[in-house]
Amino acid sequence: MKKNFLLLFALFMVAMSAAAQVTVCGVSPDGDGRFNSPFIKSGTVTWNATTNTLTLNNAVIEYNTDNKYDNIRPIRLTADQATIVVLGQCSLTTNGFVAIALDSYNSKNVTIKGNGTLSTSSTWIDIFLVCTRLTIEDITINTVNGIANNGEGNGVALTFDNVQATIKGEVGRIGEGITLKDCTITYPEDAYFENTGYGYCIYCGNQQIPDKIIISRNGSGIKGDVNNDGEVNIADVNAVIDMILSSGSYPSADVNSDGEVNIADVNEIIDIILGGGAPSPDHEYVDLGLPSGTLWATCNIGASSPEQYGSYFAWGETSPKETYTWENYKWCKGTWDSLTKYNFQNYYGTVDNKNELEPADDAAQANWGLSWQMPTKAQQDELHEHCNWQWTTMNGVNGYLGTGPSGKTLFLPAAGYKDGTRIVSEGEFGYYWSHSLYYGMSLYAYNQLFFSGSNPGWNKQERCFGLSIRPVRVSQN
Repeated sequence: MKKNFLLLFALFMVAMSAAAQVTVCGVSPDGDGRFNSPFIKSGTVTWNATTNTLTLNNAVIEYNTDNKYDNIRPIRLTADQATIVVLGQCSLTTNGFVAIALDSYNSKNVTIKGNGTLSTSSTWIDIFLVCTRLTIEDITINTVNGIANNGEGNGVALTFDNVQATIKGEVGRIGEGITLKDCTITYPEDAYFENTGYGYCIYCGNQQIPDKIIISRNGSGIKGDVNNDGEVNIADVNAVIDMILSSGSYPSADVNSDGEVNIADVNEIIDIILGGGAPSPDHEYVDLGLPSGTLWATCNIGASSPEQYGSYFAWGETSPKETYTWENYKWCKGTWDSLTKYNFQNYYGTVDNKNELEPADDAAQANWGLSWQMPTKAQQDELHEHCNWQWTTMNGVNGYLGTGPSGKTLFLPAAGYKDGTRIVSEGEFGYYWSHSLYYGMSLYAYNQLFFSGSNPGWNKQERCFGLSIRPVRVSQN
């Protein structure tokens, strides 16, 4: 009888484990995908069971307990083909053993990605892998106690793809190997991978565990972009100072190319910032002969030719992402009625009466530099009214070709828009954000709508959706 009871109990625990694909501080998501935990101090943490996606949006999770053996993890994920999306500044700290546990035989393929920073701290292993192939992609990540498995690392693989990482603690016992894509170990200089029989580890010297491991993105090619994030700003100044103080290693820190890294490199970066931003790859534009003299870019952001769709952006966000919903929109607290910026209606959240994007939230300036910006509604109106438009195809791509008073043309592809993870109306409609909030409701911003068989016209779109951006020239360098 006792044996049968133990067997039933074991089966029950397995079933419970399988059902709870994700927990945050021991709590499963509710019906809306949210976690009711007092240990979530700020930001939002949401779970999409359809896509197996856990989204951390400026989330601060602090799990502290009197019993560090209670086996509760700030994040425990057991779903296969799962994704953790990191947006903004996120941190997971615990006085227990593990910060993120990918510790089920079901969680075989997991990706941690996004445009944010993830900082973790635990007392044993920050990111714990069992039979999990983990890819860390695009984010900045900082750990106190590394990424590892506690056994031979069977079924475990680890890929760093275009990441900036400072890893204290080991990266070890990775049975199927460690892969670097578009990034390089820059500290320690003698770092290497080796399998000593317990899986691959990152060592230095004579099989020594480094005091820390710094992984840097491969160079962006932009002078002054020390941390290789594609921009030149105060973060690059801080990176040079870190290196001067011997707490960092950045191949591009010698900004003035004099063979040394010192205060002169800091001054060089400041000159670049004050001089109008980082030198960036030239982007072509066309003078359509518009009354205002506005010069329009010939490509969308993220594209290299006029017919390419390029990237999709939520309004007021400066980086593309995988999923476009109110839950992960930057300027709200996870719901459409909790706006934190650009709002003139008190029933939609915090009111600031701002109706034009600030420069820091302009995707054109963030991605192309200070010589570019997203068009205002007035500039899109002018484009609409003073060009002749024809629905056509360019290299097999549907879109609108506008001919301006100068006789020069502008092609806008019908890239559709992104709602969640799907592209809506691709090849039929083109949606292009303006710089301007919709006057009638704070949930919307203006976009110029191009549709098959008719002239282009105006519409509004929910700010959380992903739309194309065609920049305008502000000044010529």
